[in-house]
Amino acid sequence: MVKQLRSKLGMILLLIGAALFSGQTTAQRHGHLYLIVKSADMLLRHQADSDELRQAAEDSAADFREFHYQVNERRPGTHQL
Repeated sequence: MVKQLRSKLGMILLLIGAALFSGQTTAQRHGHLYLIVKSADMLLRHQADSDELRQAAEDSAADFREFHYQVNERRPGTHQL
């Protein structure tokens, strides 16, 4: 009975050791994903670029709405029965 318990304990310890060290070995390979922390300067530049793009999109949408409204105003009315 003690012999079976020791063999199971040895197998459990082997599996735990393999599980613990597998993370370390994969971290040294290129397949492991790392979280890239951006600097404050990069974040501020990205935010400024996003604000410029958002403003350009809003201006373009406003121009399109104005053009669409003018085109619809020039069309003759349609009668629905």
